Amino acid sequence: MDIHPITKAEAIAAYGGNASALARALGITPSAIYQWPEGPVAEVHALKLRFVLKPDVFGQMGQGTGSEAA
Repeated sequence: MDIHPITKAEAIAAYGGNASALARALGITPSAIYQWPEGPVAEVHALKLRFVLKPDVFGQMGQGTGSEAA
């Protein structure tokens, strides 16, 4: 499966256009966000961003698959 890389602009847009909110969500400083190149986001942050950008792929938070033990 070919996964589309997430760009800096897409990542910021996912947090309402707020780079500071994106930085808080990733546990990094806002200045780190501003230093990112305009291309794809580093893979270290991409998975967390994919969860925000594509929640349908991951399902709803708090919903189990039914295979968890009670």
